[in-house]
Amino acid sequence: MNPETKTSSTWASTSLKDAFPIIVGYFSISVAFGVLAQNYMGWYAVLMSALVFAGASQFIALQMLIHKSAMPLIVLTTFLVNLRHILMSSYIATLYGKIKASTLKKAIVSFGITDETFAIASRRLRELPDANYHLSLNFLCYASWVSGTAVGLLFGNMIPSAVVDVLPFALTALFITLLVLSVRTRVDVFVAAFAGVVSTLLSFLPVGWNVMLAAILACVLGGVLEKWTR
Repeated sequence: MNPETKTSSTWASTSLKDAFPIIVGYFSISVAFGVLAQNYMGWYAVLMSALVFAGASQFIALQMLIHKSAMPLIVLTTFLVNLRHILMSSYIATLYGKIKASTLKKAIVSFGITDETFAIASRRLRELPDANYHLSLNFLCYASWVSGTAVGLLFGNMIPSAVVDVLPFALTALFITLLVLSVRTRVDVFVAAFAGVVSTLLSFLPVGWNVMLAAILACVLGGVLEKWTR
């Protein structure tokens, strides 16, 4: 096996292994979204999943559509909820300093960054600095999200409402799992707990701002503690 084939096999198998738990979580949650959206958006729900690809934002936007909120308000709320992506993308950009990738490939990668793919990629890219791995990881998760929405629209009437109600919790459970897997030192534990407490204390702020500020403060604290412990 030549080096190029071996490298291709490595990133392909690794991306599939890393994406599998996210695929399971995303599929179940997007099914719930499809079920909830079928009476209000129809097949536009699949288009929304394909273009937006953001779980919390889509559920919030759907609720606002149901309550006939103004479109500019829906856009603004979605923007605020996703403010954390600025931080995540900024961190991923530092990892791409050592990865050869075209501007187009970086743009495609940036579209697929979510909380869960960020949690996996930010750790994996250190040991496997390959843009193809990142593209594959994001695409598998993206395909799961879009296809799950379609399944929810097609078979939503066959799924008991009690099951649909609990499906969105899979996203919370998945992220907690990924967070725990990423924690390796006492500093990680302290910073994660700090971010959670700050986000809770700032929950009175407009939606999204508490997460954004908690993430910034946690990043600063983590950097100071890591430098101090070394």
